[in-house]
Amino acid sequence: MTILNLKAVEMTEQIMESLEKKGLIMRLCPGHDELDTPYGETLWKLIYEPKEGYGPHRLITVTVNREEFAGFGTHPDNEEFWLLGDSNTQPMYLIISFLTGETLAKKISDGTLQESDFITLHIKYNDPSVSFFVMRAGVPHGEAIVDRGRRPPSFYVTESLNLPLNLIPFGNYQIKICDGEN
Repeated sequence: MTILNLKAVEMTEQIMESLEKKGLIMRLCPGHDELDTPYGETLWKLIYEPKEGYGPHRLITVTVNREEFAGFGTHPDNEEFWLLGDSNTQPMYLIISFLTGETLAKKISDGTLQESDFITLHIKYNDPSVSFFVMRAGVPHGEAIVDRGRRPPSFYVTESLNLPLNLIPFGNYQIKICDGEN
């Protein structure tokens, strides 16, 4: 078994901007999508539409109470993360791979996966600058906690009704979160 020790980073505007520039997320934050609207008018602009075939959108709540990344995978369409939650719960981490799902699976199979293939975000709740974003279709990601003896954390996701999760098994790899407390 190969252990990948992933160092957690705090969610900051700079980190989220860099993930957006890499095409992994779309930020939903103050000032990001404002339109130059003449006085007396109201304008709108489409941010994105769901892909055909996955059904209408739904809002779900997610509570994470596992330290393993058993739900790590990709979706064939976008989903929105609304990190509205209680910061006094277990610390939660979102791991995002910089690789495509196909490349990630190949590196797992070849035994060439590295810590640098991921970013590990220590989730920050209720911050309009970082806590709301769209995870782009096809981006490998997953959530887990580090057990500190607190209640499990929850957050919201909006996604298409029939959106599948394409799991990516880590094979001979195990993910360990290094969050400064362990």
